[in-house]
Amino acid sequence: MTINRQGSLFSVAQVPFSTFGSWLSISIPRGEEELFFRNHHGSANNLFPLQTLVDGQIVKPVIEAKPWLLVLTSGQGRVEICFEGPRTVRMRGQGLSFQLGGAHLAYSEGANRVVFNCPFTRRYQIEALHGSVELRPSDGPKKRWARQAFISPGEDGCWELAIDEFGSTWRRPERAPFDRCLDDARNAFTAFLETMPAVRPVDRETQQLAAYVNWSCVVEPCGLIKRPSLFMSKNWMCNVWSWDHCFNAMALAAGQPELALDQMLTMVDHQDEFGCYPDSISDVNISFNFSKPPVHGLAFKELLKRTPRRPSEEIMETMYASLSKQADWWMDNRRLEGGVLPYYLHGNDSGWDNSTMFSSGVPLFAPDLAALLVVQMEVLAELAGEMGKDAEVDQWQRRADDLFKALMEELWCGDHFVARLGDGSAVECNSLIPWLPIILGSRLPEDVRLALKAGIESHLTEWGLATEKVDSPRYREDGYWQGPIWAPSTFLAVMGLDRAGLVELADTVSERFCRMCAKSGFPENFNALTGEPLRDPAYTWTASVFLLLAERMNQRTA
Repeated sequence: MTINRQGSLFSVAQVPFSTFGSWLSISIPRGEEELFFRNHHGSANNLFPLQTLVDGQIVKPVIEAKPWLLVLTSGQGRVEICFEGPRTVRMRGQGLSFQLGGAHLAYSEGANRVVFNCPFTRRYQIEALHGSVELRPSDGPKKRWARQAFISPGEDGCWELAIDEFGSTWRRPERAPFDRCLDDARNAFTAFLETMPAVRPVDRETQQLAAYVNWSCVVEPCGLIKRPSLFMSKNWMCNVWSWDHCFNAMALAAGQPELALDQMLTMVDHQDEFGCYPDSISDVNISFNFSKPPVHGLAFKELLKRTPRRPSEEIMETMYASLSKQADWWMDNRRLEGGVLPYYLHGNDSGWDNSTMFSSGVPLFAPDLAALLVVQMEVLAELAGEMGKDAEVDQWQRRADDLFKALMEELWCGDHFVARLGDGSAVECNSLIPWLPIILGSRLPEDVRLALKAGIESHLTEWGLATEKVDSPRYREDGYWQGPIWAPSTFLAVMGLDRAGLVELADTVSERFCRMCAKSGFPENFNALTGEPLRDPAYTWTASVFLLLAERMNQRTA
């Protein structure tokens, strides 16, 4: 596989420069104009700017970004930046000076060593390996930083430094030569890229960026994060959310099976005593204020189909027990007395935070929730059979049948699904959600499948599936789940259409989504009419869904 080595692969104003496992990144954060050294402990923290100087004056550099190397050029000067493992950033420069516009808690502990203490996050040891580093008072107009670290070249006009992240105590690590660090970083990304799903030639350059977004968003275990986990982004969505992680697991399953399993297990690690997964986790925070839709059974089944080897018996038992408890949680704690269908209590519970389906209130008996739980119960029945739990096979299948029957009797209205409030009144909307029971595939009668196909087609734009019909009075171009195209809804629709035998429409949706990603990258969501990127500009589940759909199109055209 050939990597594009000419020019930038991405802009650091959209996609942070980072490396696999690191809690550090370098980018131009939203609201800022300068390049910042950042970390992601607890949140997105803009620690200090990285500034190039020519003749003592700060100048804005030209920035070139590749997965393994960040290059800043100013006039005749040049700075190169790479990672030496997840906790050390290496820099070297020639022909210019450099400063790190620092911290209020800054001090020196020896010649050519400066420490920035960034409270509530971490400390950073800045060591000059060539040239010198000294602390100076801030002379900026806003006095934003009390003290700055100024790096001066040696007599040869060159300088080199290392920045180490540490907690209470710094121990000097072994330093590899800069060029070896660069080679190691290049080789690490190349090896990861080689494991990505095969795609058509037309999608290969986009695949490189998708692979980089996912590779660079992995963080190593720290605090509440117990295993290598993909953050949703290293811009500002710096958490693991409980349904986002499922799409990342599916995309990684074929080439990175252990990392894929880690994505499923990272939420299992924190499943509560009732069976609920957290809404989100970081290294220091965990939230159960909301849930997320139960796509986990569907995702685990897809992971098993794609992985080159079956997980260990221990992991299979863990996942079976966890998925069982999650299904039970919905059915034990989110049903009205005497009722069969489960309900949502907020748009956030569905993952579609502000969908118009929730405009009439809650509790809301939503068709997508019942459909996803039917699929999860079917998966559990299959797993029970494979694992020799014969008594539980019939139990899960019977529960799936009962829930499916209630879905059709209570929410199907002849040519479309509705949601219902607790008093039984129907909720009509122009959201894409009510068409997503297509995920039930061949279980649905043919007339229902065709009606759902027609409903999905009514959301189709030049770029894909709008989450609110574009002719709806409540459609908004940047309305979050009230219009924009999203990766997870796209993937569920495509998977459902495939399962229902409606592959031509699945092809159309897949092709348009891949084309949109080639144009606009991997943002949190897209303008449904223009395909332009919206919100967080580098989001892992968008990259993962591209990889899955690009692989699908490669297989369809092979």
